[in-house]
Amino acid sequence: MVSTSKHPNITLLTYSEIVEFSGIPGNFNIKVKKNPRYVNEKKCTGCGLCTENCPIKVPNEFNRGIGERGAIYIPFPQSVPKLAIIDKTVCIECNSCQRNCPAEAIEFDQQPEYIDLNVGAVIAATGWEEYPIMKNNDYKYGIYPDVITQIELERMLSPIGPTGGHLFRISDGKKPKIVAMIQCVGSRSLKGNPYCSVVCCSVALKNAQLLKQEYPDIEIVIFYIDMRTWDKGNEEYYRKVREAGILTIRGKVGDIQKDQETNTLKLTASDTLSNQMVKLNADLVVLSTGMVPSKSSAKLTEILGLSKDGYGFLTEIHGCLKPQETSNMGIFICGCAAGPKNIPSSVSTALAAASKAATLLSKDTIIQQLMIAEIDDDLCMGCRRCEKLCNYNAIKINGDAIAEVDGI
Repeated sequence: MVSTSKHPNITLLTYSEIVEFSGIPGNFNIKVKKNPRYVNEKKCTGCGLCTENCPIKVPNEFNRGIGERGAIYIPFPQSVPKLAIIDKTVCIECNSCQRNCPAEAIEFDQQPEYIDLNVGAVIAATGWEEYPIMKNNDYKYGIYPDVITQIELERMLSPIGPTGGHLFRISDGKKPKIVAMIQCVGSRSLKGNPYCSVVCCSVALKNAQLLKQEYPDIEIVIFYIDMRTWDKGNEEYYRKVREAGILTIRGKVGDIQKDQETNTLKLTASDTLSNQMVKLNADLVVLSTGMVPSKSSAKLTEILGLSKDGYGFLTEIHGCLKPQETSNMGIFICGCAAGPKNIPSSVSTALAAASKAATLLSKDTIIQQLMIAEIDDDLCMGCRRCEKLCNYNAIKINGDAIAEVDGI
């Protein structure tokens, strides 16, 4: 990210969003809203003195609620640019940050800034979010504090995370002796999403190995539907993890209950290979949650006039032949914008999308085949139904209450 920010041909507009989009391939006009940080970007040095002196404490989103941040904070340690931002929804304007800022970078009166851009092509890389577990909370997430997600576990294991890399139970601060991991939470399920989220199995194996390396005496049990280690070297990695003493059970966990006497979590599951019921008392339960489209995808779909599938992912023209191209010429997609992917696949699709955009812009002229609907003025009564149904915002009602189609 640092090398990207320093590249002479790349301009980073962070904390910004697209609000308007128009034009044709090779000549798109974009209006960008740059939201106020209430911190002067040119003056802020990222020293962190303001964050240390803020009296407000709220859950830290980057650490998934494990640990706290102030009303003024730096989003995460590797932020690019490394600048503070003020959360006005919780700020009490005590001016503590202003008094303690040696660079005098605090500006409470900052307003949104609008930037107009003219570009030839667009690449949508909207990312992903965790499956909302509370939507179908079979595993008591949020009810039992010792039921966490893989991302929360990763933040705890990180040396720069909220616990300094040390694992402990949220409920009592003790080190867990038995850890259970449950796969496909929100994926491959009639209650959640039917698709596989691709990375969950590999992430669980990686985190299990990290735990075993750090705590050799810990017991780890992974409950899975099918262990899908589908990328280069992953099957060998799966075998290596099992040889390290990590137990894998093919079966779904049906229920989790709290054992009040031992303060552990009682899991009941079915082992589909032995056709037997399995009961386990775990100190910590880790859920491998699936991938869903980011919240920004829905809004961006409307602004760019793109189509999406039933799950909210952006759709390509053809999954095999044109996986990076969309129905709007000049707009390309990559990464998890189109569906769940791991890092190598995301990088590959990003390179492909960039190549497609460069190829398009390398031409002197762009030939676009127009297939345009026509309006029969004698029959149109200005009901606006077509305007509402058009996903591409191509239909408007003129002053005579007659629909018009924007042909370009």
